[in-house]
Amino acid sequence: MGTGPSTGAARRAERAVAVATALVAAVAVVALGAHLLGPHGGFGGDAAEPRMRQALPVTAEAEEALHRLERAGLPVEHVRTVTPRSDPDRLLGHADGYRSKLSFEDRRVNGGLVLGNDPGSVALGGVIEVFADAASARRRAHQLQRDALGVPSRAERGYLAGRVLLRLSPYLAEPQAAEYSRALEAAPVPCAVPTPLVREA
Repeated sequence: MGTGPSTGAARRAERAVAVATALVAAVAVVALGAHLLGPHGGFGGDAAEPRMRQALPVTAEAEEALHRLERAGLPVEHVRTVTPRSDPDRLLGHADGYRSKLSFEDRRVNGGLVLGNDPGSVALGGVIEVFADAASARRRAHQLQRDALGVPSRAERGYLAGRVLLRLSPYLAEPQAAEYSRALEAAPVPCAVPTPLVREA
């Protein structure tokens, strides 16, 4: 028995709807994949990165370390607690950064002789950074060492006490820096840069 014109038209319309539905589904899959991969092809893209980086709570642990310095009689003043908004390095609260940070000045440092004497500068006294673990503190200390190679304005002294990184002004004399080290029971940061690279710098 033959197929009538109306039946054939209905089947063609059904096929057209099926093809259109498949195309819409394919476009949706492609769009979803592009969103997940992001503009650079890395999983998560720009939308996921902030959630991954904002993985650590911001705490007041740096203030606890500061109190130890004050109890030891060290001449700290003009303390500035760093917030995520004011952090110049944009590491506070991030998974690859510190969870607490503050800066302070030492009255024995003559700010008029300091290069880069903006408020909060390490050169005026020091900075305390507290990390989630000791390994993260060491990585930060070694990175700062590498960044300072051949750049006198970035020179500083580093001391580690577990998760605490104490960064001190190079304008402090060695005995003065040692006072801070003793107060926190911190050890000098060992040089993480290979000797040939140091000589080349």
